[in-house]
Amino acid sequence: MRKIKKFEPLSVMRISAICYGAIGLLEGAIVSFVFLLSTATHTANPGMPRWASLAFGGFAILFFPVLLGVIGAIMGGLGAVIYNVSARYVGGIAVEVE
Repeated sequence: MRKIKKFEPLSVMRISAICYGAIGLLEGAIVSFVFLLSTATHTANPGMPRWASLAFGGFAILFFPVLLGVIGAIMGGLGAVIYNVSARYVGGIAVEVE
C-alpha cells in the first residue's frame, strides 16, 4: 500500500484548467447551438435582432472554455493546497498499486 502525501498545486492547476476548459468547450458548443436554433426559429425573443443571438452564440463558444478553465485552475490549485495541509495531519490517501 502506498500513500499520496503531496500534490504539486501548479501541476494540478494545469490539468484542472485543461479538463475544465474541455468541458467548457462542450458547454459553449451546446449554448451556441441553442442560440443558433433560437435564431433560426426566432422564438427566443422576437424583439431581439438576429445578429445579437448569433453574436451571443459565438461569444459562448469562446467564453465558456476560458471561464471554466480559469475557475477549474483556481479550484484545482486550492484543492491541492488543502489536501497537502490536511495530509500532513492525518496522512495521505492510501493507494494500492501493482
